[in-house]
Amino acid sequence: MDDWLEQLQKNLQEAARESSNWFAEVSQQSNETIEALVDSSLEALEAWEKALSPALDAVNDQVDSAIEEGLVFLDQQVAPWVEETAAPLNNTVTPWLQNHPTCIGCRNYHGTAYGNEMLVCGMHPYGPDDTTCPDWQSVWPQSSEEDSSRR
Repeated sequence: MDDWLEQLQKNLQEAARESSNWFAEVSQQSNETIEALVDSSLEALEAWEKALSPALDAVNDQVDSAIEEGLVFLDQQVAPWVEETAAPLNNTVTPWLQNHPTCIGCRNYHGTAYGNEMLVCGMHPYGPDDTTCPDWQSVWPQSSEEDSSRR
């Protein structure tokens, strides 16, 4: 009776060995197949890259051109508009901050420092000498009546 037990052990060992060999063979074949797939995928990606590179360069050039045109537009159109729109506020607040109360709201106010000297306006480079200014003009369009009263 021990024969059949020994025979069963031999058969199980043989089955385990054959299974192990089969798994090793399948694993080897899988590795080879995966390596071939990876290699062909890399080749395909390189071919796509070569094919798409000129198109991507063209798109990149177009995007750069569009950005440059947008910046030129902003510089030439929007910046002057913002400056013009903010002029009443700047000419109203800035003289007050720089101790030129007579110049508050004056269209002629410049108020920019050049070196160590500030140019208040073209008519009065150092600011008006009096508390009123004969050249004062309002930056606010609706306050044309005030123009005549401040002179």
